[in-house]
Amino acid sequence: MHNRLLKLTLGLLLLFVTPNITAVAAVNSNENEREGATHAARVISARAIVYSDESMNSPLGYISNDRLIMVGNPRKKNPELVPLVVYGRLAFIEARNLHYENESVEIQNAKRGAPREHNIDLVLARPEEKLSENNSVYFDLHQFNTGEDTKTLFQTIDGTEKSGLSGIGVTLLHRNQNSRLLWGAAFEYNSTSSSAIDLKMTLMRAILGYTPIRTPLFLVDLGGALDVAPSITLLIKTNSVDEPNGFAYGASAHARIVFFPENTYHLFGTLGLRSYKVINLENLVDANSVPVNGISKMGGIDLSIGFAMEI
Repeated sequence: MHNRLLKLTLGLLLLFVTPNITAVAAVNSNENEREGATHAARVISARAIVYSDESMNSPLGYISNDRLIMVGNPRKKNPELVPLVVYGRLAFIEARNLHYENESVEIQNAKRGAPREHNIDLVLARPEEKLSENNSVYFDLHQFNTGEDTKTLFQTIDGTEKSGLSGIGVTLLHRNQNSRLLWGAAFEYNSTSSSAIDLKMTLMRAILGYTPIRTPLFLVDLGGALDVAPSITLLIKTNSVDEPNGFAYGASAHARIVFFPENTYHLFGTLGLRSYKVINLENLVDANSVPVNGISKMGGIDLSIGFAMEI
């Protein structure tokens, strides 16, 4: 009888105590698991790039707009990044590309400290490089120093000191989606004149570049180009005969800073260096038919400013 009474008493106590112990354990478990929680987030950008490293140097591909994915907590080292798992490996996506869903859809992962893994075939896509996308057009005003030959010619014929060409340019650039490489082409019109001489040059350029620095505020491009000037027109107004048309070819290098690269419109400035070989304008004559040293080469510092837009 005594044993039965003892068992009944203990049973009643356990009915009261067990829910409280369970509740405390659940709170402690939630506190312990909070760091390893995963969150449902929806992609809000057209192409949210996924990186394999926290320095964002190795893109894996992108996740398209409106895709619901599971991510972990922001990184302590870089709060702008959040982790996710694809192909069994840890990857990272920028928090600015995400909108967190209601906490009611938050899913706790069985493995603490890791977000839920995704099927990369369904979520992560490698973009095909399309020429119709990721293009920008740049409009610039520029001036470059053509060197001693041009300066000497103007001094001899005109008595003035002119060694630079001013002009306008249009450049079309294509940036690869998942790399820092860019390439494009440009067209320029350049000229300078004095009371006795007119010098005009059209130029075409094939450009290859690399972007070592990119932030939301600005980016820096380093590039080189192969340049061809199919037409150089030199007119000495005091001569009775027309001077021959020339052409030129050579190479150039530049460093460009572009402001607001993530906006539709950008501002930029460029510092460059050019070196050209000039053909057909090496030997000229003045108004008295006296031979004059012409232009056999052009080269010098190039400066430009302008604006660009995404197309």
